[in-house]
Amino acid sequence: MHSYLLAIAIAALLGFLINGGVLFLVLSRGRQKYHYLFAAILALYAIMSLGLFLFTIRNSHVNELLIYMDIISQSYFLVVPCTYHFICRYLNQPRKKSTISIWAFMVIVIIYINTVGRAESPTAIARTEWGNVWAYPDRAIIGMLTLSFISLAIIWSACWFLFRARQRKTSPLARRHILYILISFLIISFLFLTIFLVPTELGITWMLPVAVLLIAAFGTLIGISIIKERLFDITVIITKTTIYSILLALVIFIFSLSEHMLATYVGGLFGEHSIFIHIISIAVVIAILMPVRQKLERAIERFFAKKTVEF
Repeated sequence: MHSYLLAIAIAALLGFLINGGVLFLVLSRGRQKYHYLFAAILALYAIMSLGLFLFTIRNSHVNELLIYMDIISQSYFLVVPCTYHFICRYLNQPRKKSTISIWAFMVIVIIYINTVGRAESPTAIARTEWGNVWAYPDRAIIGMLTLSFISLAIIWSACWFLFRARQRKTSPLARRHILYILISFLIISFLFLTIFLVPTELGITWMLPVAVLLIAAFGTLIGISIIKERLFDITVIITKTTIYSILLALVIFIFSLSEHMLATYVGGLFGEHSIFIHIISIAVVIAILMPVRQKLERAIERFFAKKTVEF
């Protein structure tokens, strides 16, 4: 397998696992309708990642590649109405007519692509220096680009709703959460265009694995934002991470220093690599760290008690 295909496969597999993990968290912690809508978006992200993973590891099996391409492209088109629907629900602005219209439009697009579009402008497989890719006929490229930009316009219109809602919020935390979601969807919308076009001759190939991982990362950020209050206390995590990171550094330092000192000054008695030196070094670490750990925990917890860490 070409190294570029291997990089895409690894990124796609990680993207699938990350999206699947966040999907589980959203489904297990979510209680609102918009939680389940975002779970549908995550499921589509995961399906797209899986389709891309299969496309790369089965790249030499030309007869299978169009199937994986269909999985990726149709998941992409379904994400668009899901995203619009989710944002409207999250903001408690149902917008039923526009939501139904967008769902209907995208379903018609998918049906058209799989029937008339496939008969008139069938997608082919082209060979590049790094592997097989899908290639649209010239007359189909304009149509696919048009559909892609219409999809982006729909997502951007929903992002505009987020922007306006953020301006009306008075709570700093609510404004921050909306900002996370807004920025994440804007970045994801551009990355979708990359994923959709990179495998063809229109794109920049090195961006594809990066785009897959970033979509998973920003999808994770949105998922945490919408269920944050039910998921974890970020202050506790930061506190414990700080404590145990410092303790780990101290363990390594004290153990290495004591072992070096013992080997240098008393190594002649036991041998420089004797098991007794290791045992004594471990005892020194325990004797020093036990009181240090308690003082360190109290000092860091006092520090964070004075600082309000908001996610």
